[in-house]
Amino acid sequence: MRITKFVHFPKINKDVFLWGLYDFANTPLTAAMGGLFLAQWIVIDNGIDDIWYGGIFTLSTILLLLTSPFLGAWSDKTGKRIPFIKQNTFALVLIGSLLGLVTVSSIPRIPKVILALGLFFLLQYFYQVSLIFYNALMKSLSKPETIGKVSGIGQAFGEVGWLLGPALLLPFATKQITLFGEPGRGQVFFPAILVLILLGLPMVFWLKEKEPKKNYRIDLKGVYMETITNFRSLIQKNKNITTFLISFMFVSDALLTVTLYFAIYLDQIFKIPDTQKYIALALMEIVAIPSAYIIGRIGDRYGIKKVLMLSCVNLILVFFLISFTSSISFMYILASFIGLGIAGFYTASRALLIKIAPAPQLAEYFGFYSTFQKFASIIGPLTWGGITLLLKDYGVVRYRIAMFALAFLMLIGTLILIRVKEKRAFS
Repeated sequence: MRITKFVHFPKINKDVFLWGLYDFANTPLTAAMGGLFLAQWIVIDNGIDDIWYGGIFTLSTILLLLTSPFLGAWSDKTGKRIPFIKQNTFALVLIGSLLGLVTVSSIPRIPKVILALGLFFLLQYFYQVSLIFYNALMKSLSKPETIGKVSGIGQAFGEVGWLLGPALLLPFATKQITLFGEPGRGQVFFPAILVLILLGLPMVFWLKEKEPKKNYRIDLKGVYMETITNFRSLIQKNKNITTFLISFMFVSDALLTVTLYFAIYLDQIFKIPDTQKYIALALMEIVAIPSAYIIGRIGDRYGIKKVLMLSCVNLILVFFLISFTSSISFMYILASFIGLGIAGFYTASRALLIKIAPAPQLAEYFGFYSTFQKFASIIGPLTWGGITLLLKDYGVVRYRIAMFALAFLMLIGTLILIRVKEKRAFS
């Protein structure tokens, strides 16, 4: 196989570009409330146990579980995605700005942390809800033979955001730039919100959807009951998608939990500053950016499930090794393979769901996708937080055990993925 046939510069139309740009635009905000900045602000700067940060993430997950399939079904009824994205984007701008004000304020430590955790709960919820409608847009932006390509383009935009976004925020977090108030990691929210406004709103206002369905009527109770019925049907009748979603749940849960705590892990195990933590993150993204597009093209040609399986195996091996290594140089090498695995996993997962899900209910199934993605996140952050809390007297060994546990979750998900059949259901 010649890799060069997959690496030519892709032609991107305006709508796909705006769609990818939105993914790029929200990554600085995601980084700001993620492991590199907000988690360290809570756990390291304010001395709060890991489980509190993960516990709030879990609570937002529970609310998402209760609402995301319903919201996806509602979007399918209207035939529109952009209005839902617009409302969630405005919510992110408002809540993110408030969180930035709280983290740099002179409020006493405990009330400040409590307020910050409450706003983090809301911010995390609205961000994850917005992904339901964002992912569902991919159906109207691609053709059956270009699902992997378009998914890879979106993933690549997001990976560029993960490379440049933290770099933009780093001078604020390391006290080189202070806008006002308390210097340090709490300063990162204002530049992150500015990026979202400047680069995220173009899709909201300029990407044109087809006219909404005429004479539709939104019956909230009816939509809710239909969602419950479809969920039961998913479990009882569509065993292939159910198996895929359960598999996806385990692997994605481990990845999301690692994202929450990766910077804290590097701090506790390797005792390195934020600049070196960013180097590890940057190595992931440098590999992930081209990999997302290339892997999408390879998946279109040779099978999306094959790419997904290889990505999962790569991640399992890498995270088992991370839980044992004490070499920061080797850690940097492993970070590169994390980037390859994450790019392949999320690019192939979205594309595979579109291939096997009923097209008329795509947004609803992305609601289920989001639900399963977060369902085990109730377990993941609590597992990490529980291990690090119960083994507190064992020092940094508790973090190695927590990382090993997440690698085991990935192994479970990969074994389940073997049973999934790659059936073409795009219509």
